[in-house]
Amino acid sequence: MAIGTVEFDLSMAHHETGEILTARAYTVAGVTNEDGSLRELSIGQLVMAICLQRASELETQIIALMEEMNSTSQMLEELTNIEQNVVDEFQNNTSNHAYDLNGKTTPSGESYLSYLRGLEIMDSNQRYVRNDAVLSNVDILYDDFISKIEAKMDEKNSFSQQKMIELQSITNKRDQSYDMISNILKSLNTQIIGNVNNF
Repeated sequence: MAIGTVEFDLSMAHHETGEILTARAYTVAGVTNEDGSLRELSIGQLVMAICLQRASELETQIIALMEEMNSTSQMLEELTNIEQNVVDEFQNNTSNHAYDLNGKTTPSGESYLSYLRGLEIMDSNQRYVRNDAVLSNVDILYDDFISKIEAKMDEKNSFSQQKMIELQSITNKRDQSYDMISNILKSLNTQIIGNVNNF
């Protein structure tokens, strides 16, 4: 944030020296009058502008984090659904057979196989989950499949916890920016009243 200063003479003189008193105003890039010129701000308004800009930047980060966490939650929900469908299939059909991951789709319309390959759970040539020892290069064993799904879910759960801590930290910083406005303006007001009472 580019901050400029504007000094100007006041109508009063110093009671001891007789010198004309001066004051200072501040300008901030982006804070303008209706004619487009930079608006001259008091120190209190400058504090508000700085703190509000900081809070706005943090708010943008908060929104981005929440969207990222929502995306991760949706991914965990998808993985849970896929895992449950595969588990149910093998519980209901105990005979040796292969489960075709390309035969079912996620709510978004993507095949299980494409979705899992995108998450690097399935190799590019694998397609079937098997619960027997008859394997080809297009198969993955049931136990290995479940282990990979669980590992990815653990990874994403850990990621979500880290992001939640980060979100709390950024939210606290944003709230501190708003609190700083109130505290500094209160302090300035106290100082001004004290100055007036001294005259």
